[in-house]
Order: sequence, then C-alpha cells, then structure tokens
Amino acid sequence: MLRKIKIASLSLFALSIPFHAYADTGYYKNFITKTVKNLVTDYSVNNYDNKDDTQKLQSAINELSKNGGGEIIIPAGVYYFMNVELKSNIKLLIDKDASIRPYLQAMYDNGGDSIFNVGEYNADVVKNIAITSLQKDQRFTVQLPAITKVSGANPNKPFNNVYGIKVFHFFNVKNFLTSNMNIYDSNTKYSAMSLNAVLSDKNIKNRGKFPTYGDVKNITIYNAAYGYGAVQAQAASKIYFENIESQGGAALRLETGYAPMNDMRLGGVSDIKADNIRCLNGSAALTLSPHTIQTNANIDAHNIIADDCNFAVRIATGFISKKNKTVGLTPGIFKNVNIDGIDATFGFRSQILHKDFSLLSKDLQRYIYRTDTHLEALVGPSISAVGYVGGPGEKINYEASLKNIKMHGFKPGTKEITFPSDKGKVYTTEE
Repeated sequence: MLRKIKIASLSLFALSIPFHAYADTGYYKNFITKTVKNLVTDYSVNNYDNKDDTQKLQSAINELSKNGGGEIIIPAGVYYFMNVELKSNIKLLIDKDASIRPYLQAMYDNGGDSIFNVGEYNADVVKNIAITSLQKDQRFTVQLPAITKVSGANPNKPFNNVYGIKVFHFFNVKNFLTSNMNIYDSNTKYSAMSLNAVLSDKNIKNRGKFPTYGDVKNITIYNAAYGYGAVQAQAASKIYFENIESQGGAALRLETGYAPMNDMRLGGVSDIKADNIRCLNGSAALTLSPHTIQTNANIDAHNIIADDCNFAVRIATGFISKKNKTVGLTPGIFKNVNIDGIDATFGFRSQILHKDFSLLSKDLQRYIYRTDTHLEALVGPSISAVGYVGGPGEKINYEASLKNIKMHGFKPGTKEITFPSDKGKVYTTEE
C-alpha cells in the first residue's frame, strides 16, 4: 500500500548548519586501559617493508587482552595486515603518518575478506574496542589496492567475481569506536566497514548476535565502487554515525541484503543516529533498503548531503530476492524513519544503474556513458534529492518523514522526490 510521505519546508536547511547536531549523544563510552605498547619497539615490527605484520599485531592484541587490555600504538610507517582478530579492551592508536594496507596474499591463500575482524568467532561478546588516530583530530590512512586475482565462474561479469575486501567487519561486539581515517580505495568490492550478524556454523552459540553501542565517525573513502562505499550496516543497534563521506558508492548503507541472513530471518538495523553524511560522484549519501528484514526501526538522520550523485537519499522498498531460498519470506520494512536536512547538488558524474535510466528525462539520458565495462554502474546525471524506489516488482511499503529538502542546479521542474511511478521510456544507448 502506498503510504503518505511527509515533507516539510525547504527553506530551513543550509550547508552552514553545524555538523554536530548530536553533541555528546554517541553510544560509545570510553574505557580505561593501563598498559601501553608500541608495535614497532615492543614487537619488532619493521614498518617500512612490504611483509605481513599480522602475526605480530595479533600477538600484541592477544597478550594485552588476556591481561586486562591496553593500548597499542602503531607509529608512522607502512603496515600490512589481514584477518586481524580484535579482542576485548583493546585500543589501536594509529599515527597520522601511518598507512594500513591489506596483505593480499594471505587473503588469496587463506580466505577471509577483512583487515580487521571483530566478534565473528569469539565465544563471548567482544567488549570495548577503539581504532582511531594517535593524534587528536588527525587522520591515519588506509590504502586498498586493486584486486588482481579473480574468483568465481562468470567471465561475463568480472566485477562480481573478484575477491572483495573490507577494512572492518564487525559482528558480536559491544561498545566500540572507529574513527579518524581516510581510505583510498581502488573500486574494490564491499564497503570499507560492514556491520553484520554472526551466521557461521563455527559459532552456533552466538548466531544472530550483532554490533551494539558503537560510534563510527570522521571517515572518508575515495574512489569507491557503486553499491559499496564507506559503511554498510546489515545488523546493528544503537550506532551513531557522524561525518561519513564517500566518493563513489554510498556513504552510509542501511541495507539488510545478505541473502543467508534474510533466509535465517536474522539481523536488521535499529536505533541508528546519523549526522553529516556526504556523497560525491556516487549513488547516494544515505541508502535504506530492508529486503525481507522486518526489524529495521528508529532511524534518525540529519544533514544528508550529495554532490553529483543519483540521490542524496535512496529509499528502497522491501522485496524478496531470487537468491532467497526460504519459503514464506515477506518484503521487509523500516519503521519510524526521520530524515531532517537533505541537500542535493546536480552533476553529470553520478554512478547510475541501468534500472534507473528511465527516471531521467530524455534530454538527460543522452549524457549517460560507459567508462569501464568491469564496473557495475555507468556515469550519468543526478536524478533528484530523494529516490523512493521499489524493489523488483514491489510497491512502496513503508513511510519516511523527510524534512528540509534543498536542491541546487537541477533542471527546473525536477521533483524533490522521485517515485517508481515516475519511470518513463529508455532512450539511451549507453554511449
């Protein structure tokens, strides 16, 4: 059933609004540690070679966590890690002149898809984790190189077959902070940070548990692939997102789309706060997509800003994917969604999918062009401030409150909110 979309005045929102609408209302609580170690001087890590440093960092984490926790300083230099398991009461303090990189050979040889993994296999919840910069208000660097090895068996869709990589993959963790980093991507698969539910058969005891009480702040990713970007939350509760930016993809994806999770009826996102979420040359700053999950609720977002993206906010209705195997699934929903302050600037270099071509007028469709056949999206014009789009064959099935929408540079008459009913004829030949 099509429900009424609430829209407030357009005149109140401006880019000069302070970014900290939620001052001191994050969910993460700082914790005290007594021990301080240096990864280079205390664990003999060579921070200027190209060798795998994972085991030495893992030893430091294991030692400190076993003895009540502590801080591990990662000084200036270059470090290679893969599948590091963070444990309770650990702070990683990374120098602003440090570069964190994935050790890809370990991924190719042993599997895994994350530089840092938290709570997927632990017997108990991982409590009190912080990964941030050593210097206050400075940022360290993460570099994600192009993935050259290919897995899978579909040569017609090479992007869907490549190995994917995440910087952080969080599962059964409580009270955490990730902040103050710039991520330089190479159009790799997956969002840089993923929040998910435990599904592994190796951890039946904690199946379905997911991240709670966390702050994710001051993160920028460059050159992200469409459909991915900075952060994806598939299963999370009581998380505060602030100052998240993505060049390409989506800055913040509240999308519960992992088929096995949907089939198990696990996961969902609830009690989410977000402030100053930005997108450049991508899909959207904020995406909501429930797939079949019913437990998505209480989303409170402020200052959602897009420059040359499809939309500032993309709201997808629930739908059942062909990948789902469970009988009796129903389209998912979001409950109590409030988005205040939506600012969209038109451009010609957004990332656009084939299914969205028809949301553009004929005169704008001619500006769509292909830049790389290995990418999932093409380059094309921005569509509108908000895209209220349906899943395959599905109608809009939940309500959102959208306040203070502002648009710049769009063709006169462009609607602030685009609906599935706005689809028209496709004229483009994807030049």
